[in-house]
Amino acid sequence: MAESVSAKRRRRKLRHRIYAPPSQVKTAGDDPHVVLSADATHHLRSVLRLSTGAAIIVFDNSGQEYECEITDCRPSQTRARILRAAAPRVESPIKITLAQAMLKGNAFDRTLTLCAELGAARIIPVISARTVVRMSKAQAADRVPRWEKILQEAAAQSGRVRVPALEMPVDFKELLERKKEGLKLILWEKAGSGQLRQILEEEKVEAVTLLVGPEGGFEQAEVRTALEAGYQIWGLGPRTLRAEHSGAIAISLLQFALGDLG
Repeated sequence: MAESVSAKRRRRKLRHRIYAPPSQVKTAGDDPHVVLSADATHHLRSVLRLSTGAAIIVFDNSGQEYECEITDCRPSQTRARILRAAAPRVESPIKITLAQAMLKGNAFDRTLTLCAELGAARIIPVISARTVVRMSKAQAADRVPRWEKILQEAAAQSGRVRVPALEMPVDFKELLERKKEGLKLILWEKAGSGQLRQILEEEKVEAVTLLVGPEGGFEQAEVRTALEAGYQIWGLGPRTLRAEHSGAIAISLLQFALGDLG
């Protein structure tokens, strides 16, 4: 059932959105409710300054979101009554996987935020030849929860109802060996411009894997290997962009051409 005008207005006024795992959302029975974790409760109480009676929106990666009223807000957890559910059309019709080479400092975090806000469906951290950031599998496993939280917060802030899926970091060659459906693109700063228009004239696209390099870009040998694996080269013009901006700009262009921007 389509949302009424009043429901849409009410939803826009409820700016406090928060992600909850599906296990914490109970929609069946006579008491539909959400139980939020201690971390989420800390955010509600200490950051948003919310308490019992406040209105929030919870989403659980199901494609739906729930308008809720907080009924109990303790330091250890928050319980909220589900008042109504909605399934807003906010997710992109094009499934974009960003395979982003690891970046130094907080640049990778900023890339995650921007690309989640722009509608990326999946993020794959990549280790390429010029990747400066190196980590063991144990170190990567420790970093993943932080990245997942960044994606959850970006999805909440941007009004999405799904959090981009996040994979463990993978080596460049291993990524190329994986079977990927849809269009496969590799950004290369030496490619110039104009390729995307020609590519889209020749292909019907429902999914895209976008491979973006580190601060130093991809080596020419890596680009050749990607071409052999079925990737097509895409350049973003004659100017050299920062690595942390390239993925977001490319996703914006894909969303404009194929998705729901513009």
